[in-house]
Amino acid sequence: MIYGIYSIIVLFIFLIGYAYGRRVGIKEGYEKGLAYSPLKIKEDVYNDFSCPLCTDKIDNDERMC
Repeated sequence: MIYGIYSIIVLFIFLIGYAYGRRVGIKEGYEKGLAYSPLKIKEDVYNDFSCPLCTDKIDNDERMC
């Protein structure tokens, strides 16, 4: 009987740790995504010479749409 109670308590502690870690991981992933997206947009513009607003091709001579 006492082993069953200990097992339930240990399982409950692991479940709380899992839930907390998942929430922290989701927040960190969201923050990393926000930091990465401007760099990715700039890289796409540099490689494709395309405007991120109107998706037109940019000539090499002009840098603005």
